Amino acid sequence: MTPFYRHYKNRYYQVVGEALDTRDDSRVLVYRTLYSSAYSLFTRPEDEFFGVVQLPDGSKVLRFTPVNYDELPEDARSRVVREIPIWKQGNESE
Repeated sequence: MTPFYRHYKNRYYQVVGEALDTRDDSRVLVYRTLYSSAYSLFTRPEDEFFGVVQLPDGSKVLRFTPVNYDELPEDARSRVVREIPIWKQGNESE
C-alpha cells in the first residue's frame, strides 16, 4: 500500500499508520496533510477512507486515490516525513 493519496478535492496526504477506534474496535487510518495545516494528524475510518464520494453532478469518485511519490507535486514532496516521533511517557529527556 502506498502511503500517499490524493483527496478528491485535489489535496495530498500521507498515511502514517493504522489505529484502533476503541469505541467500536474498528480500524482507522492515521494520516497527515502534505500542505500547511493547523493540525498535525487526522483519522478516518478505513472503509470511509477507501470509500466513494458522490459529487454534486451525481458522479462518484474515490475519496482518496493512491499516488506514487514521484506523482506528488514538489510542494507536497517537501512535506513528506519518514518518521513521526511519538511522545512516550517517562522518556521526556529523549
